[in-house]
Amino acid sequence: MIETAPNRALPTATLSKAEPLALAMNLEQARQNLHLLLLEEDQATVLLLKHCLSQLDNGLDIWEMVSDKASPQIIVQGVDFVQPNLVQTMQSLLNNPVARSSLLSLRFLSNFLIEVSGLCQSILYHDPAFNSYLHKLGQAAQTLKVARQKMIAGNTGLVAFVAYKQKTTVLSFDDLLQEGVIGLIKAVDRFDPYRGFQFSTYAIPWIKQAISRLIVKQEKIVRLPVALAERACAVFEAMRNAYQQTERWPSVEQLKRLCDLSEDEIKTIRNYYQATHSLDEVRDNQEEEGQALMARMKQQQFALPMDDLIERNLRQYLDRVVATLPEKEAAILNMRFGLKNHTETTLQVIADQLQVSRERVRQIQNEALKKLKNQFGCDLALFLEPNDSYENE
Repeated sequence: MIETAPNRALPTATLSKAEPLALAMNLEQARQNLHLLLLEEDQATVLLLKHCLSQLDNGLDIWEMVSDKASPQIIVQGVDFVQPNLVQTMQSLLNNPVARSSLLSLRFLSNFLIEVSGLCQSILYHDPAFNSYLHKLGQAAQTLKVARQKMIAGNTGLVAFVAYKQKTTVLSFDDLLQEGVIGLIKAVDRFDPYRGFQFSTYAIPWIKQAISRLIVKQEKIVRLPVALAERACAVFEAMRNAYQQTERWPSVEQLKRLCDLSEDEIKTIRNYYQATHSLDEVRDNQEEEGQALMARMKQQQFALPMDDLIERNLRQYLDRVVATLPEKEAAILNMRFGLKNHTETTLQVIADQLQVSRERVRQIQNEALKKLKNQFGCDLALFLEPNDSYENE
């Protein structure tokens, strides 16, 4: 029994390792079948070439249609198959049916072939023989779609593994997972199982690239070029290592030697990643009472222009309405509420200055306020805040 346990576990482990390869082989076989079918009929081949030209005219890169394994030997009238001359090459293939066999040397991506087959299906033909070909083309496209979906679904665990290692406080795990799946799809479309590599070895760089580019885009409002931002990881890694060894941050000259970057690139990266704070960030400190940074700046630093205008107009209007009162009542209101010098005075201090009782000062104050309310209440109500009460207690 001790010897049979490893033997039982061995086939299961072998199958689990072979499963991604089997999925990749099925996908590649389905891709080749659809590729050959599209090149069987001239009408479908012409549609493939026209769609390729249309995508290039719209700014799509050639590597979004053809994998990096595409053979560079395709030559039509001496034009090499490279990006600057690709439009002339495709145009020449449209005008030269004999040379279209060179398309067999290209490895079109699965998603591009599915798009072209869909375009073929959308065109109506009255030829029964060609309709039979379209039916066969549709079946091949559907087979490729299913194989592609199985390949993607079978490797989502790989995306979760990479996304977990690149967790960040800026983005949620679900966001990283979703972006990693985009990298996985690119890897699925470009993977060639006949090269002898494992799919995980090929796909992980694609997944990491997709996730790291998302992090770079979201971390900063003003973004660095992606190529330069991706090198920032090497700079920060060198800075951490140097600090752990010497307990001092390395100089620019040291970083140049460690990272193989220019002085300007290092300075750009270092200056770009200074600490920043959102003006809408709310902190839970007791002193700040959960206020956002912008709200604290409003109270402590800046006066809003509209508030200044309202306060100035209110002060001028109060001076005019108080001047309509008898001299004694106007003096009491000015002292009591600080209308002249912005310093409020108590009833007792006013009573001592006027040599009357404190109760008499309060009576005169209330009478003056009642007069102002009756004569100017509607106009003064315009200066109230929305939550202020107009009625007196």
